[in-house]
Amino acid sequence: MPIDQNSPLWAVLADWVKVLLTLPDPVPEQLATLSEVSILTTMSVLSERLSSEAGSQIRAVVAPALQKAGARGAASGR
Repeated sequence: MPIDQNSPLWAVLADWVKVLLTLPDPVPEQLATLSEVSILTTMSVLSERLSSEAGSQIRAVVAPALQKAGARGAASGR
């Protein structure tokens, strides 16, 4: 099932793309963690639009990575 063209999700994704494209090189550590979490969260949410088998497989991989990224951010006091 495709995402509706009028969904506010597209605006959020566009904003993140703008942010990611304008980051300095190398990316400050605080933004690297934030970027990783936002990318993994987006992947998890978008996987709900896939078939149940494909979506489950993606979420099974993304969930542990998202927990690790969140733990790294929490450990560094963000």
